[in-house]
Amino acid sequence: MTYSVIIIEDEVEVAQLIAQYLLLPGGAAGSQIAKQSLRQAQYQVVGIAGNLSTATALLQAIEADLILLDIHLPDGNGLDLLSDLRRREIKSEVMLLTAAKEVETLEKAMQLGACDFLVKPLMLNRLDQALARFETRQQCFSDANEVTQSMVDSLFGSKEQTKPTVRLPKGVDQLTLQKIHDAFVQHDACAFTAQQMGDLVGVSRSTARRYLEFLLESEKLSADQSYGSIGRPERCYKIIN
Repeated sequence: MTYSVIIIEDEVEVAQLIAQYLLLPGGAAGSQIAKQSLRQAQYQVVGIAGNLSTATALLQAIEADLILLDIHLPDGNGLDLLSDLRRREIKSEVMLLTAAKEVETLEKAMQLGACDFLVKPLMLNRLDQALARFETRQQCFSDANEVTQSMVDSLFGSKEQTKPTVRLPKGVDQLTLQKIHDAFVQHDACAFTAQQMGDLVGVSRSTARRYLEFLLESEKLSADQSYGSIGRPERCYKIIN
């Protein structure tokens, strides 16, 4: 299924980054975007607007599946546009893009039915999570003939909220675990041996291996064999996106 998208963003670089991320399998988009984007060919950008007046005219002509909407535009507020869309009963899902940090802004966005709220500077991993949830909702509505509790739980995230807390085994503390996980996130395309990860986060090789094996068992990492200069095999770990 292909989803139509309208991007309303006054920062040209941000709008182009999002469009490239959604559309291009590589090349002009840059290798990093090509590596990160998991959803090439699923989205069609049908319009880009850099201000409120252009966006208003665009949305009168096209009803997209998804709107990525900046809040602070040169000639107005994106929340006012969202309010107008809801008043007109436009069914497009709307993700807000903003540098605003005020709680009142988030509260109003939720009241107006925004499906997600992405705080600038925009992180592509976080955008990818928002797109995954959007696709889940779209697929759910497309496949369902009637409302079931499992459908509702999936849409509202109840299944995730009721998952039991994972108890860490002896010798694994949350702080070090988070440091190792963050190291993988910061070096998204890289694989590490236990020695390399230990050097990166400041722990011994054996300690790093203990944490890496725990993340492997938790299905957060994948592992492959690497052979050094003398042919001795060693595991290389990589984060699962």
